[in-house]
Amino acid sequence: MDTIEHWKHIISQANSAFAHDHYVLAADLYQQAAVLLTQAWPEYEARSADNVIPGAPDGTALLIICLSISVQNLAETYARQQRWRRCLATLNRALQQVLQLQAQLPDTHPANVALLRESCSLRRELCRFSQLAPVTQTATQPASATLH
Repeated sequence: MDTIEHWKHIISQANSAFAHDHYVLAADLYQQAAVLLTQAWPEYEARSADNVIPGAPDGTALLIICLSISVQNLAETYARQQRWRRCLATLNRALQQVLQLQAQLPDTHPANVALLRESCSLRRELCRFSQLAPVTQTATQPASATLH
């Protein structure tokens, strides 16, 4: 089974689990989908380097888009469980990986547009969930502190 087809199968199962409020199962499946794509990266990158055709669809770009979808769905699952730290950390880690990858690829690489678009999507979700997450007290300031 092709990597993207396998990813679609896993995502379909994860979406079904999410829709039925089985968040632990959904999170596990979204993680599996993300790992599958991460493991496939070297193969896709090698294929992309051998078959650069200007204007042609790039398999690496598709892989980046699918990985971003997996991570965003995983973050949404954590948010539904009120696991805000995990939600935000997941998005932040993925954003940092996308930015690092973008810095490593040559400017002419066909996946750069997908990297830019997905970094924007991840930033948007990070901002959205940051606003939804409850503000927590820091350990350095007691709740009953008074100003003098």
